[in-house]
This record gives sequence, C-alpha cells and structure tokens, in this order.
Amino acid sequence: MQYKGAVFFDYDGTLADEKKGIYYPTETTKKALKKLSENGYMVVLATGRAKCYVPDTGVDFDGYITSNGASAEVGGDVIWQDFFSSKDVLELIDKFESMDLYYSMENMKQCYARDIQNSKFVAMLDNFNIPKNVFTNLDKNNIPKVSKMLLVYNTDEEIKYLSDYFKKRFAFYKHRKFRSADVTKHEIVKAVGAKAICEKFNIPKQNTYAFGDGTNDYDLLNYVGHGIAMGYHHSSLDSVAEITTDTVENEGIYKALVHYGLLN
Repeated sequence: MQYKGAVFFDYDGTLADEKKGIYYPTETTKKALKKLSENGYMVVLATGRAKCYVPDTGVDFDGYITSNGASAEVGGDVIWQDFFSSKDVLELIDKFESMDLYYSMENMKQCYARDIQNSKFVAMLDNFNIPKNVFTNLDKNNIPKVSKMLLVYNTDEEIKYLSDYFKKRFAFYKHRKFRSADVTKHEIVKAVGAKAICEKFNIPKQNTYAFGDGTNDYDLLNYVGHGIAMGYHHSSLDSVAEITTDTVENEGIYKALVHYGLLN
C-alpha cells in the first residue's frame, strides 16, 4: 500500500494524560485517527512502552514503534528491532542493585522485574495504569533478550549520577509524574524506528508528522517534517516543534490535525 504520509503519536502525555486521569484516547481523538487513516495516512503509535503493555486503545494503528524506538512494525511485520547485549544488562543490573533501586526489563512479548511485589515498583505501574500480569520476576541466571529497562529511583541526584556514569552509552528518560525512568541504549530513539518505517514505505519526510510531549520525543519531532508539541510538554521540544497544540484534555491532537488539513 502506498501511503500519502505518516503520522506518529506518542502515548503517555499525548494520546493519554495520566495526570488528568485520561488513560485512553478520547472519543474525538479516536474518530480523528480513524479519519486520518481513511484519508490515506499511516497512523503509527510511537511509545516508550513495550508492545506487551500497550493498552487496548480502540484505535487501529497501522504501525507501532515501541520501547522508545527499539522495535518498529507495520501490519504485524517487524521492520526493525534492537536489543541490549547480555553484558550491558548485567552491568546495569549490578549498578542499580548496588544503589538498591528497583527495575524491570522488557521485550515485545514479556517484561521481567527485580521484584514485582516491591511497593515503589507497583506504584509506578499503577501510575501509568500498566497491567501487572505482563511482568514476571527476573531470573538473573537466565537473562532474556530485552530492548529497554524501567527504573524506579528515589532522588534526582541518583538519576543524574546514573546519566553521568553511563554517559553516551545509555539514556535515562525521566517520567513526568513519578520518580521513574526509561533506560535505553544511547543511540536508540523513536526516530530510528520512524526512519525505518519511512524508508520501507517510501514516505517523503515532508509528509510526516509527529506528536509528543516528553524528552524521549525530541529526536522524533526533530526527524519528521512537522513536529507538534502537546499543550503540556517538556521545554526541550520548543526548539524542534513546528507548532504547539492544545492539551490532551482539550483535544490537542484533533486541533492540530485540522490545522494541517489532514482530516479534510
């Protein structure tokens, strides 16, 4: 299928807003994305979440970029996938456990946690409405292939220390409301998955759009032809966003799609 273009949507803070108790796309957003697809645009979810805990949104996405760009698929076909090395995973585990921090690791099908009963870890899952049944306790004698880690920390000093310690090797993307962060390979960003999709389907950059709100959306908004920051967004996006739309609560996605004439 030849698409007119592609539109990439972050999830937390963009299609949903846990701060406002909005855990799923609004009815207006779902109708807009359906119309967008009918108009010939590829509709892609581009999230930090692993595929195994992307919720049932009621949206028929054409493609998925998950784990902050470590995996990309369209129509169920995997186009791009990347994993941590076992050595890297063990190094990160050792550092986190030496600081008594709780973590999990994930691939498309399963997530593994240091302790799925830990109260801080459970609180993080509850904050994002992530189901606990996709997590199992990690067996360190049998490290699985994983694409991303989640970390629960106690202070900003801890996350700064880790960012400096692993500088240019691993990236730590802090979450908005909870003291937790995505941990990825430094070079793996959502834009990597978007680029793989656009090249596979010969979609010109001028026909690509992306919505986001957080620091892990910076490279994606910078890559596409038209970057759109949500009404509540990290200040780092100001330098790469073409426009700032309204909030999730005030139907920012719908308003921006109308602004660009994509729903005509």
